[in-house]
Amino acid sequence: MPQDPNVIDRTHRPADLGFLLDELRRAGVTTYAGLATALNRQGLRPARGRWTAHELYLLMRRHRRAHPAARLNSGGALYSLRAQEARRLIGRLKRRGFKKASLIAGALNARGSTTPRHGRLWTARSVARVWQGFARRRRLPRR
Repeated sequence: MPQDPNVIDRTHRPADLGFLLDELRRAGVTTYAGLATALNRQGLRPARGRWTAHELYLLMRRHRRAHPAARLNSGGALYSLRAQEARRLIGRLKRRGFKKASLIAGALNARGSTTPRHGRLWTARSVARVWQGFARRRRLPRR
């Protein structure tokens, strides 16, 4: 009996989906509920029913234990990667003449970019916080 191609075999689920979820998290989908919604919309369903946030939490926990390199896509490490990318975009916009944080936030939202920590829309305050984090690190005296 042929198996439905959209249904993922449970024996391969942690390895296959773990890396897909890592890519989605890097792209800005930061919550497990958001990940579940994205997978369900794409038609990638478990053997029964639909994905839930709790199932994906358990799956990612198993994935990180099996693949130590996957820990770079969670918590503070993921925030650092996303904040670095955001600082690069903010710097590019500043060089193009966007001086006010509110204008930069509008440009980032128009691109579809989301904030590093929670994956929300940009505000003037979030732009300032991400950029100030960069400025504070640059000013530390060397020992």
